[in-house]
Amino acid sequence: MARKARFWLAAGTVAALLGIVVWRNLPALHLRPLGAEPAAETLTRPADVPSTSTNEGRAQARPEKAARVEAFQALKLRAEAGDRVAQRLLAETYADCYVVNLDREAFMSSLDVKKQLLSDTNQKRVLEQATRERIAKCDAVEGGGQLEPQLAAYWYAEAAKRGDLAARAMVRGQDLSRHDPVVTARLLEEVLASGDPAAIFHFGITLRVDDAVNSGSPTEALATGAMASWAWIVAGCRMGYDCGPASRVMESNCLEVNGCTGEDLDAYVRNELPTDADRKDLERRVTEILRLVEGQ
Repeated sequence: MARKARFWLAAGTVAALLGIVVWRNLPALHLRPLGAEPAAETLTRPADVPSTSTNEGRAQARPEKAARVEAFQALKLRAEAGDRVAQRLLAETYADCYVVNLDREAFMSSLDVKKQLLSDTNQKRVLEQATRERIAKCDAVEGGGQLEPQLAAYWYAEAAKRGDLAARAMVRGQDLSRHDPVVTARLLEEVLASGDPAAIFHFGITLRVDDAVNSGSPTEALATGAMASWAWIVAGCRMGYDCGPASRVMESNCLEVNGCTGEDLDAYVRNELPTDADRKDLERRVTEILRLVEGQ
């Protein structure tokens, strides 16, 4: 598939890059509107999958894997202690690894098919590296065993409840109904005021073409049009969110939509846009978002 054509496919599946498609289509938690206190029953924590002694033994025999297991356990402990950023990162980890740990053979088979679609040797190498990295990551998550389907949604909800704006955007992304323009405008203003690269990036990831803010609002144009989502995403990258060639974002881009170019996300998006006019539109929008953030 040509790069210019593939961009619009990637744009249509941008949510898959952060695991939204996976956890959104699993049994849903009945989350209340943003800013509302979740009902007690929505916060029932799914059971964790215990690590097996066999996997623990392997971890001890392999220093790199042991370090990954230790890092995952430390992240989990911070999340359980109420650290909202750790809760969001734990949700991302569970989202990344749900399919990988559900059926490793099916995961590998799907990547074999994707590899056949790549003609460039370097892109195949990038796909192979992304595959190795994702498997190593997921081997360290709950012993590499199958994961409860609601874990990602649960921890996103916990982080959102504690005020993590990026997690609030992700919870909002789970809602398939038409978003309230007032809520969209309020979240947009909070994200801008925060100056948080993760919040900026995740607002873009979950911004839909049918989203809108109140008519006449100064920020209405920032949430309107097919380029709006990418503008927020790129702005978040330029503010410091990790979008480098080896980042989780680009690893997922490679694994999900064969975007195995070895670029950072900023360069990838600009190179995928079909026309110079599109690139100028993107740059104009990104510049405006960054200007508004700096003016807070």
